[in-house]
Amino acid sequence: MKVTNPTIIAFALAVLASAQFDQQSAPFHLVLFSDDDHINGTTLTACHSGAAISSLCLSSGGSPSSPDPLAPSIFRFNTSTQTQPASPESTPGLLTNEIPTAPGNLPIPTVLDFYQDPTVDYALPLFYPGEIGRTIAVTESNFFNVQGYVDYSVNPPKSGEWKSYNRWYACTTYYQGYQYLNVVFKLGAGKPQEPGCTSVEVKRVFI
Repeated sequence: MKVTNPTIIAFALAVLASAQFDQQSAPFHLVLFSDDDHINGTTLTACHSGAAISSLCLSSGGSPSSPDPLAPSIFRFNTSTQTQPASPESTPGLLTNEIPTAPGNLPIPTVLDFYQDPTVDYALPLFYPGEIGRTIAVTESNFFNVQGYVDYSVNPPKSGEWKSYNRWYACTTYYQGYQYLNVVFKLGAGKPQEPGCTSVEVKRVFI
């Protein structure tokens, strides 16, 4: 669907922002697909990155803050019964994870959001406590993407059809003293400025 009317655009974004993403999926693991044989097939783990904060690090380890392999984490994807703007074959929602606590206590629910350091050209996906996070989307073939409707390749930028962007990379990141090999999302076209980043696709595999 091509979106051109500013009023319609504002309404669509308002609906997306106010949507109740309360339809929880079955549990799944996140698996990376890449041309790099060392990364292809690797699962993701919610790695401790602060008080009730987690990043999406590679379960294979090999980073300063996670030198040894880790068990893959369990994730869920919450969608809405309301119709949401998105590209064809994509469904918007929230990626969630539960942080285990002491025996007898309830786990801490967390939601994925994007942390942005203005000095780098990617966003770092982080899980924070609560129910509000970054809306992403999943395709019918179970690959995750980020949605957008503005074409920034022209001057001036213009609105258009909703598109999916698969700018996921595996990069060694630094956040609050933690150094993991994390999945990040590149902001804009091209490769991240950080050396050693590898292009990946992120897929959910139900368990």
